[in-house]
Amino acid sequence: MELISILLSTYNEPIKMIEESITSILNQTYKNIELILINDNAQNRELDKLLSNYEKKDCRIKYIKHNANMGLVKSLNEGLQYAKGNYIARMDADDISVESRFEKQVDYLLSHPESMVVGTTMRRFDSN
Repeated sequence: MELISILLSTYNEPIKMIEESITSILNQTYKNIELILINDNAQNRELDKLLSNYEKKDCRIKYIKHNANMGLVKSLNEGLQYAKGNYIARMDADDISVESRFEKQVDYLLSHPESMVVGTTMRRFDSN
């Protein structure tokens, strides 16, 4: 089973959104993952505590905390340095993935070896 490294950088998203995003990753049907959480907002103590607790609870999580804001691109590039997976996946802190996302993406890549990138569709939703 191929390892997927998932990069998720946070800055100022609401805590509830971040929790939903992380939960949607941890509840995937495809279990061979590592989730690299990058905190790009060192001043947000609540965010630091949340992400640190996730790392303590699940050995698949690696938590990186910046001392100063680096921006999304630099944060993701830093996260790539820690990635050990055969595949790299991106997740925004305000996204929620359907539980079969990675299973379907890996199946596609394995059955289409000429493919190097896969994407997904999106469905908009609001607080209701």
